[in-house]
Amino acid sequence: MVDNANTETWTLDDGKKLTLRHIAPGDAIIEQAFIRKLSAESRYLRFHGSIKELNKGDLERFTNPDPLNAEALIILYKGEINEEEIGVARFVIDPDGEGCEFAIVVADEWQNRGLGAKLMKALISHAQSRGIKRIHGSVLINNSGMLQFIKGLGFEKTADPNDSSVMIVTKYLRD
Repeated sequence: MVDNANTETWTLDDGKKLTLRHIAPGDAIIEQAFIRKLSAESRYLRFHGSIKELNKGDLERFTNPDPLNAEALIILYKGEINEEEIGVARFVIDPDGEGCEFAIVVADEWQNRGLGAKLMKALISHAQSRGIKRIHGSVLINNSGMLQFIKGLGFEKTADPNDSSVMIVTKYLRD
């Protein structure tokens, strides 16, 4: 069961209402449907490889994050027929407890509407509330949209010394 005390409702300019909340183990079906519905390019840019769906282990890990070491937020849209996941952002806390690695993706048909920025800001807020000092991620060098997106949010980028196809993006967090 989902804890409704930890939800936010967002209203878009067109009047559509969205819900932001923590992912839950019962979300496995909508999480898998969300991943399957992403374009091949979006899946490649998010996972840095070609996948069609999450394997059983990843699906379990993604929908049941360890509350001590990870957090995941989803955006839901309740259409006429059912509720669907349209975005997800997550972080996993680094072993030193000072930083966390993030991942984020918004459904193709919902992109360029400001949802990624709202979702990332919510994720950063959750990281800050846990005392995390920096958030970082790996972005494929050819993912110009994501590199522009994170630059607008104040992330710095550096080349990955171990992989020339990847940029490391980092934002230092303040309270």
